[in-house]
Amino acid sequence: MRTELSRGLPLMVLFVLGVAAGVWSFISPWVESYPVSSSWTSSVWSGIWVGAVVAAVSAVSLVVVLARALHLALNRQSATQRIRE
Repeated sequence: MRTELSRGLPLMVLFVLGVAAGVWSFISPWVESYPVSSSWTSSVWSGIWVGAVVAAVSAVSLVVVLARALHLALNRQSATQRIRE
Protein backbone atom coordinates (compact mmCIF):
# COMPACT_ATOMS: atom_id res chain seq x y z
CA MET A 1 0.00 0.00 0.00
CA ARG A 2 2.74 2.42 0.90
CA THR A 3 4.58 1.88 -2.36
CA GLU A 4 1.43 2.43 -4.40
CA LEU A 5 0.59 5.59 -2.49
CA SER A 6 4.14 6.86 -2.78
CA ARG A 7 4.05 6.27 -6.53
CA GLY A 8 0.61 7.84 -6.92
CA LEU A 9 1.18 10.84 -4.67
CA PRO A 10 3.15 12.93 -7.21
CA LEU A 11 0.47 12.22 -9.81
CA MET A 12 -2.27 13.23 -7.39
CA VAL A 13 -0.49 16.50 -6.62
CA LEU A 14 -0.02 17.14 -10.34
CA PHE A 15 -3.69 16.48 -11.09
CA VAL A 16 -4.87 18.69 -8.21
CA LEU A 17 -2.70 21.48 -9.59
CA GLY A 18 -4.16 20.78 -13.04
CA VAL A 19 -7.69 21.08 -11.69
CA ALA A 20 -6.82 24.34 -9.94
CA ALA A 21 -5.15 25.79 -13.05
CA GLY A 22 -8.02 24.71 -15.27
CA VAL A 23 -10.67 26.14 -12.97
CA TRP A 24 -8.79 29.42 -12.72
CA SER A 25 -8.38 29.63 -16.49
CA PHE A 26 -12.10 28.93 -16.86
CA ILE A 27 -13.36 31.51 -14.33
CA SER A 28 -10.71 34.21 -14.80
CA PRO A 29 -12.68 36.31 -17.34
CA TRP A 30 -15.52 36.71 -14.85
CA VAL A 31 -13.28 37.16 -11.80
CA GLU A 32 -11.06 39.74 -13.49
CA SER A 33 -14.10 41.53 -14.94
CA TYR A 34 -13.12 41.45 -18.58
CA PRO A 35 -14.94 44.14 -20.51
CA VAL A 36 -18.13 42.91 -22.14
CA SER A 37 -18.78 45.93 -24.36
CA SER A 38 -19.75 43.92 -27.43
CA SER A 39 -18.46 40.39 -26.93
CA TRP A 40 -15.33 38.58 -25.89
CA THR A 41 -12.66 37.84 -28.44
CA SER A 42 -11.92 34.36 -29.65
CA SER A 43 -8.76 34.25 -27.54
CA VAL A 44 -10.81 34.75 -24.36
CA TRP A 45 -13.23 32.02 -25.40
CA SER A 46 -10.43 29.62 -26.27
CA GLY A 47 -8.89 30.27 -22.85
CA ILE A 48 -12.21 29.41 -21.24
CA TRP A 49 -12.56 26.19 -23.23
CA VAL A 50 -8.96 25.13 -22.63
CA GLY A 51 -9.45 25.73 -18.91
CA ALA A 52 -12.58 23.60 -18.92
CA VAL A 53 -10.84 20.76 -20.74
CA VAL A 54 -7.77 20.88 -18.48
CA ALA A 55 -9.93 20.89 -15.34
CA ALA A 56 -12.09 18.02 -16.57
CA VAL A 57 -9.19 15.82 -17.71
CA SER A 58 -7.27 16.47 -14.51
CA ALA A 59 -10.31 15.68 -12.36
CA VAL A 60 -10.97 12.41 -14.19
CA SER A 61 -7.30 11.45 -13.95
CA LEU A 62 -7.28 12.24 -10.23
CA VAL A 63 -10.29 10.01 -9.68
CA VAL A 64 -8.66 7.18 -11.67
CA VAL A 65 -5.41 7.36 -9.68
CA LEU A 66 -7.29 7.45 -6.37
CA ALA A 67 -9.51 4.53 -7.43
CA ARG A 68 -6.47 2.47 -8.43
CA ALA A 69 -4.73 3.13 -5.11
CA LEU A 70 -7.90 2.21 -3.22
CA HIS A 71 -8.42 -0.93 -5.31
CA LEU A 72 -4.87 -2.12 -4.71
CA ALA A 73 -5.09 -1.36 -1.01
CA LEU A 74 -8.33 -3.32 -0.63
CA ASN A 75 -6.97 -6.25 -2.66
CA ARG A 76 -3.81 -6.35 -0.56
CA GLN A 77 -5.85 -6.24 2.64
CA SER A 78 -8.15 -9.10 1.53
CA ALA A 79 -5.14 -11.15 0.36
CA THR A 80 -3.48 -10.65 3.75
CA GLN A 81 -6.65 -11.81 5.51
CA ARG A 82 -6.86 -14.93 3.31
CA ILE A 83 -3.25 -15.82 4.11
CA ARG A 84 -3.88 -15.53 7.86
CA GLU A 85 -6.87 -17.87 7.66
